[in-house]
This record gives sequence, C-alpha cells and structure tokens, in this order.
Amino acid sequence: PKFSSLMGDLGKAGIYKFIVDPKYGGDLFSRASISQILSKMTSVNPGMGIVAMVPNSLGPAELLEKYGNEIQKKHYLPKLANGELIPCFGLTGPNNGSDATGKIDIGKVIKNKEGKLQIEVTIKKRDITLAPVSNLIGLAFQVTDPDNLLEGQIGGVTVALLEGGHEGLRQDYYHNPLDTGFPNGMLEGTIRVDLDQIIGGREKIGEGWKMLMECLAAGRGICLPATAN
Repeated sequence: PKFSSLMGDLGKAGIYKFIVDPKYGGDLFSRASISQILSKMTSVNPGMGIVAMVPNSLGPAELLEKYGNEIQKKHYLPKLANGELIPCFGLTGPNNGSDATGKIDIGKVIKNKEGKLQIEVTIKKRDITLAPVSNLIGLAFQVTDPDNLLEGQIGGVTVALLEGGHEGLRQDYYHNPLDTGFPNGMLEGTIRVDLDQIIGGREKIGEGWKMLMECLAAGRGICLPATAN
C-alpha cells in the first residue's frame, strides 16, 4: 500500500513522462535533465529514485516509442505517461543474468484450438525491478518455429508486452536487494503470447536483440549512473 500511494503521487507529479513524446502525453526531457532529476531524487530516497528510473529507461516506453506500431503507441504510451500503467522489463534470468545473448527463456510458435498463432513460453525471470507492482510487463525471450508456422520468418530474441493479470503469469515473489526496500521480484509461469502483443507486431519477431541493445543503453549509460551519482 505504501508503494502504491507513492507511485500514484509520482504519476500525478509527471515523473513517468520524461521519455514519452508530447503527442502521447509525455514531456520528452533531455537526457541531461533526466540524469539531474534522478540524481536529486535518489539523494533523498534511493528506493524512490529507482521507482522513477525504470519507467524512464528500462521500461517498455522507449521500446514502444522506437519500435511499437501506432495502435500500440496510442494504447500504452498515454497510460505510461500518467502512471496508470507501471512498467517493468523482464530479461534477467538465473542462467543469463541480464545478457540477452545468454540462455534466456525459449518459446515455441503454436496454433491454438481456434487456429490462431501464439507463442508459448515458460519464463523464469528474477531480480526484475518493479515486477511485484507492475501492470505492464515487457518480456524478452527466444522464439523457435519448428513447425514453420511463420512460413519461413526467422525467430530469435523477441520482445512482447503483457498487461497485469495475463493468464499463467505469476508475480508472487519479492527480492530485497541491499535492504533498500524498492519493489523487486520474479516473473514466472507458462504463458501464451499473441503475435500482436509483440512490440511492433508479427514482423518484429526476432528483432529483439537490436531493440534491447539500442534501448537498454539509455538505462545503463544514463539512468543507472544518475542514481549512483
């Protein structure tokens, strides 16, 4: 309850808007400004600084800005900007850390009973900042297509978005790194992902490596150093 109240207050104060285009309700601050704001916030409360950092770097907003289709942008970005949606991003796993080239979760393209193509994947993500309180979850996983249901399209690292309450997704466990108290935990379960839940849609299957390298750089190169500063 304490963090729910804090995160709602931060949303009202416009703290989640820094990297969202104004046409979707954002402010689009410079990287220098974001760094200064996060440094100041973290000097007051490290947990609060981390809570503000993720939506402005490691969350799905930047991925949507650069790679999402217009339907996804119009649906998600205004809600991310005003704090209605609290994001997290699930890459880190027990066998790969935060290395997307490591052994990350592997999904398979299937056809469900209605004949619709989906990706079925069992995930076990850990040390995911904001995972216990997030209601918009970005996930990175490998996609395989052994039955050639994608008709020759190559799989590979893929990034998808799930909203809170997605069938099979569990957000049950908290970690407490360094006893600093910010929400950090696990994303687990066997889930099915529709192809339109992939950032950018079906054509972006296998494009996740490029997405992650370009967008995670802002978080690792600007926002994390700002909180350390």
